[in-house]
Amino acid sequence: MELENQLLERLANAPEDILSDVPLIEGLEATKKAATEINAAVKKGKETEIAINKAREVYVPVAQEGAMLYFMITQLNAIDHMYQYSLDSFVLYFYKAIDEAPKSEDVTTRVQHLQDTLRLTIYTWVSRGLFEDHKLILLSQLTFQLMRRNILSEEEFNVEYFNFLMRGPKKLGDENPLDWLPTPYWNSCLALGDLDAYFAELPANLEDASPRFKEWFNHVTPETEKLPLKWSALDKEPFKKLLVLRCLRPDRLTVALSNFVGATLPGGARFVDCDATLNSLEVLDNTLKDSTPATPIYFILSPGADVVADVDKLATTYGFVKGQSYHNVSMGQGQDRVAMEKLEMGHKQGHWVILNNVHLMPTWLTELEKKLDLFLQEGSHERFRVFLTSDPSKAIPIGVLNRSIKLTNEPPTGLKANLKRAFCSFTKEFIDESESKTRAILFGLCHFHAIMIERKKFGPKGFNMMYPFSLGDLRDSSVCLNNYMENAGSKIPWEDLRYIFGQIMYGGHIVNDFDRLLCVTYLDHFLRDELLDEMELFPFNEGEKVSFKSPSPTTYVRYLEHIEENLKGDTPIAFGLHPNAEIGFRTDQSEVLFRTLQELQPREAAGDDDSQSPQRVAENQLMDIQDRFGETRFDMEEIASAMEDGRGPFQNVFMLECEQVDKLMAEIIRSLSELNLGFAGELTMSDAMEALMNSLFLDRVPESWAKLAWPSLRPLAGWLHNLQERLNQLQEWIANPLEIPRVTWLSGLVNPQSFLTAIRQQTAQRTSQELDKLIIQTDVTKKQIDDVDTHSRDGAFVHGLSLQGARWDMSGGVVQKSNPREMYFQMPVINCRAVGSDKADEKGVYQCPVYKTEQRGPTFVFRAQLRTKSPASRWIMAGVALLMDCPTG
Repeated sequence: MELENQLLERLANAPEDILSDVPLIEGLEATKKAATEINAAVKKGKETEIAINKAREVYVPVAQEGAMLYFMITQLNAIDHMYQYSLDSFVLYFYKAIDEAPKSEDVTTRVQHLQDTLRLTIYTWVSRGLFEDHKLILLSQLTFQLMRRNILSEEEFNVEYFNFLMRGPKKLGDENPLDWLPTPYWNSCLALGDLDAYFAELPANLEDASPRFKEWFNHVTPETEKLPLKWSALDKEPFKKLLVLRCLRPDRLTVALSNFVGATLPGGARFVDCDATLNSLEVLDNTLKDSTPATPIYFILSPGADVVADVDKLATTYGFVKGQSYHNVSMGQGQDRVAMEKLEMGHKQGHWVILNNVHLMPTWLTELEKKLDLFLQEGSHERFRVFLTSDPSKAIPIGVLNRSIKLTNEPPTGLKANLKRAFCSFTKEFIDESESKTRAILFGLCHFHAIMIERKKFGPKGFNMMYPFSLGDLRDSSVCLNNYMENAGSKIPWEDLRYIFGQIMYGGHIVNDFDRLLCVTYLDHFLRDELLDEMELFPFNEGEKVSFKSPSPTTYVRYLEHIEENLKGDTPIAFGLHPNAEIGFRTDQSEVLFRTLQELQPREAAGDDDSQSPQRVAENQLMDIQDRFGETRFDMEEIASAMEDGRGPFQNVFMLECEQVDKLMAEIIRSLSELNLGFAGELTMSDAMEALMNSLFLDRVPESWAKLAWPSLRPLAGWLHNLQERLNQLQEWIANPLEIPRVTWLSGLVNPQSFLTAIRQQTAQRTSQELDKLIIQTDVTKKQIDDVDTHSRDGAFVHGLSLQGARWDMSGGVVQKSNPREMYFQMPVINCRAVGSDKADEKGVYQCPVYKTEQRGPTFVFRAQLRTKSPASRWIMAGVALLMDCPTG
């Protein structure tokens, strides 16, 4: 013990360069057992000094590893409040890792074994309590932190490369010379070319060897294919290849990053495939062995997951009887007393107690925490265990989360898994005993349910809002189906069924009009007479190589066989979406991944030199913005006086736009000046100033600016470029305020609805019609901006809209299917005019929603009428919309 204390003292006072850049104080306490073990291994008779030096060879790297891991997992609460981990819990698994690490007489080998086992043990413990989307974040963070410490390779960690991977910057301004490469990707390549000499030739090579790069770009799995020219050598430098993928194929970045982690991290496959061979019951069983009477197992619930069933099975396996030695309590009003009684009984007699939905009683959880502490002092029965379940909630006390071993159990993903799960929610007897028509309709209803559940993964393109569809909706729908079929006679009441399912059962959750329309459109496709025989369930899949048909009414077993044999893989075509939709949602996944990783980086570790520190980066950004916009203000009195002689609806819109942008510019200038004084030490740094500095560092639009601006998903650099273009339009308008531009950049207005209202107002004044009976009618022209030389005779010409999910046929003047990898289509000039609602075009028209951003939902502006030869339902299911703020930077 004396030797251990000496060792701790020596290490606590060790030089900074030995202890590296990690917080070791907690790590030292957590590694006492490592020191004790090494001390015991030292042969007797050796002097104390030799023993200490020998121990240090193992103790220091293991302490550093432990401290780094502990620091990493404590940062996870920035992702979700539920991710809370105490030092005591960490020490429990730290000791477990030391016990399980292979022994070796060789110090270097022993250290490697301890580090490897420690990483895997801690990762396994933490990852079991993370949602699937967050596991790669933790794994990537572990890999990057080890790379930063130059542990994984001899090559020095390149901070500039790492920051580029996190940020994905774009260089705006230069025209894209490649018709096959989206402009945002070209802008990213230009930024990479400016990064350093190694990548300087990439943009020129892209242009010179365009066909070869296009072939690589169009490959299904480009991350595994060699790049053209000298860039094929990047297969031997996978981190640099990630940068190229970040620019050219961001949709494949999560897959590439997972492959990179598996290849780079020692024993990476064990991390990537962690628990892949275990089912949820086996994971729970393994976790139970690590738990103690004072350490609850906490299930973080996901919609559709049934964790109680696993606890029930495990209780039976271990000999616990429900209601006698295994107690299940559903929390709610008045249940706190019942819960305390069961806990007291379990504590004394060694029972299992599961408390469900504890998020319903968050204040009571502080009492639970005190009770568990009391049990720990008194000494509980060794078989006593507590299980907790709750939805993710910020109201759960940190103390309860800290002490618990957390588990997540998400429902299966994928259309096949959801269809099987939906169908298997009915018993074999129920299916086989139903008449053939009911079976066929029920199968179609199960497919509809699976579509509604799985479409959520496409984000706003799937639904404007997220809805809690569940198996309960399906079961209730089946009850209504049976009731109707009993009294239906020979004719099936399709219209009634579609109304009940689409407007009441599933529609009862839906609050957005376009989401409700989508639900009804799906039911119109699935629930019809053809469903009683073999019907194609993949809507509008003509010309595609994938298909899935409903079988003729058959048995329960044969239905399951049909699903297993004929539903191959996941494809957006199954939802009526274009295959490009998968690129979109995978790109969004990678953006969220790297944005989160960027937030988790320690600010002091942003770079190895002061030039990359948050303050220095923010200072550079600040000076650049002040240089560009420091003098930009509008003289509102002068503008108003210029319009005294002829102020109409459009001039009112113009004034409001100038006022709003002027307020924004005032806030930008004020906040930057204040932050500059803070950097100079003339003002104390406030929370608002800190937030502004972090936004500038992270290339994000500061919150105080966003409140006064337009909705936008752009990074700060792209947002500032967009701001300059908006200012340019207003400056041109100021030169002649009594006349609107020949073609107005509708997307460049803070409030585009007001401009559309002005069109209606002008028409109402001219024709003496009631304003509320006029709507906007859109006529898509064949002209580009430069082709328009006169104003619209009956409305206003606008531009700046991009079609997402489809393209516009310029020659035919109709909506048509997108080209491969064509994520957006820039629309030509559109004439917006006001017509009576009773005279609006309806036949052969798709009422296309127009949104300000890809976020859709709350950014809705109006409906545009687009001509179509296909049924409008095709574009509804494809999620086709017009966007104002299309991501080009």
